[in-house]
Amino acid sequence: MSESRSETSQQSARGSIGPDTYAQVRRLIDRGMNKTEAFAQVARETGRSAATVTTTYYRIAKRQPGGGGVRQSVRSTTHAAKKVGGAQAERLAHDARAAIDALHKHVSALETQLEELTAKSRELDRLKKAIGKI
Repeated sequence: MSESRSETSQQSARGSIGPDTYAQVRRLIDRGMNKTEAFAQVARETGRSAATVTTTYYRIAKRQPGGGGVRQSVRSTTHAAKKVGGAQAERLAHDARAAIDALHKHVSALETQLEELTAKSRELDRLKKAIGKI
């Protein structure tokens, strides 16, 4: 409890804070302490907030075989599904924009062709009238 935050940081190897926090909380829970009390005690001992300890505990617990006794939330699955769905939606939107652009070019080409054919039709009508007068 008398260790400062910097002393705790210096003692922990890089990347071990999460697993160490999880182990500390598990030890307290295994001794009969409830999770809320365990989070608060580990927070006092490490100089971190109880919220940080809680977040760290659950993050590491979910990586444990079987989820470390932590129920996986439906929200995380939904979030993953949204990411996949979002990527698919982006691809579909991109393909739709490409199709619309291609359609626009095709319509422009048809309009140009219509103008040319209309001009040729007028010229043909003019020639027919000219020939009819002879």
